[in-house]
Amino acid sequence: MRKSMMFEDLRAIGLALLVFALAGLVGFQAFAQDAAVPPADGAATQAVIGDQLNAFRARDHARAYSHAAPNITGYFDTVEKFTSMVSRGYGAIYSPDSFVFGRNTVINGEIHQEVIITGQDGRQWQAVYTLKRQEDGSWKITGVKMNPYKGAAV
Repeated sequence: MRKSMMFEDLRAIGLALLVFALAGLVGFQAFAQDAAVPPADGAATQAVIGDQLNAFRARDHARAYSHAAPNITGYFDTVEKFTSMVSRGYGAIYSPDSFVFGRNTVINGEIHQEVIITGQDGRQWQAVYTLKRQEDGSWKITGVKMNPYKGAAV
């Protein structure tokens, strides 16, 4: 029975990584378009991302989970499942040493925000977060795509 649970956990993590990767593909293509993010929305979405990263850093998993959109919380229905997925698949997000915000754009009502994250091991990552405004007016994270950071584009 334990072996079955491990298989289900690995399958869930794999599916989650696929969902995040697909969301990130849209985010990567988003930078090819030139849609301005209103300053208030840019500040609000950066505050959400920054608070989630700082919550992970502080190991305040409930606070980090609170920034996930319903498409994420619907799949990872507990703080523990969500935290496990992030810690296993997104180490730099789970344990960031530092982060800075890069470019952003709007596509189909979602904001795509680039964040350059330096992990505890010193490696740098380009994370593209997608966020969607919720019915209550708040912004929630709908996905993240991470790639090794290769420097600024010219």
